[in-house]
Amino acid sequence: MVRLEHVNLVVKNIDKSLEFILTAFPDWQVRGTGETQRYGKKQKWLHLGTGEYYLSLNEGEGSPNPKEHSDGLAHIGFEVDDMESIAKRLKDKGYEVTTIGADHPFRKTSYFADPAGIEYEFIEYLSHKPAEKNMYGGETTSITRLKTNPAYNMAGRDLVQDLYKRAVDGKNVAHLSTLLSENVRFRLGNFPPVIGKHEVLESNRSFFSSIKSMAHTIDNVWTDDDQVICNGIVDYVRLNGTDHSAFFSTVLTIEDGKITDYLVYADLS
Repeated sequence: MVRLEHVNLVVKNIDKSLEFILTAFPDWQVRGTGETQRYGKKQKWLHLGTGEYYLSLNEGEGSPNPKEHSDGLAHIGFEVDDMESIAKRLKDKGYEVTTIGADHPFRKTSYFADPAGIEYEFIEYLSHKPAEKNMYGGETTSITRLKTNPAYNMAGRDLVQDLYKRAVDGKNVAHLSTLLSENVRFRLGNFPPVIGKHEVLESNRSFFSSIKSMAHTIDNVWTDDDQVICNGIVDYVRLNGTDHSAFFSTVLTIEDGKITDYLVYADLS
């Protein structure tokens, strides 16, 4: 007999991955947890599943977030009895669909990514006949890979949150400096672009001082190669106490972990 007993994963945050998996499979239990030595460093681990099979989560750098056409883990597939209820629980918790499975007469599929960027496929078979359940072909639509795939853009989401929640909303020029490249180009609305880290920081410092406060709500984040795009709404409080809200979109270009292009599109009137 041959059967798959467990899959060993490296994740950046065990607690976040644990929450995702228990949302999908609330009947699973933590089988064990502890610390081990891995390449000379302490590493937390946790085993989650049933008495027959489990996922091993190991906390540390090197979480596999593969892009298409690269070596590594593509996704993990689970056969389930009720795919729709799992998808609803995950969506209700704010997790996004990463891939739309092809329509097939004998199976339904749904794909989500956990907070480490690892993609999970949940598949419900509509037939118990092996010839139908394992039928290759018969799809009436194609698989659709979504640009919003968190497996590709978790780092982008983290960057957007860091930029807007800590640097911009906090009017923290010092922290903004840590995110920008030396030759960064910044443009706000219809204003002329500002080029160079020092100049961009001074431009932002001036803008920060012209308002009392602001708060950005991020609705969506997309990542495509070296670009991170987000949109949402920003609420301003002017120095005179009046307020103003505006929809905005931001396009960031990233090189070596730093922002080289910082383009903000918003109605600042």
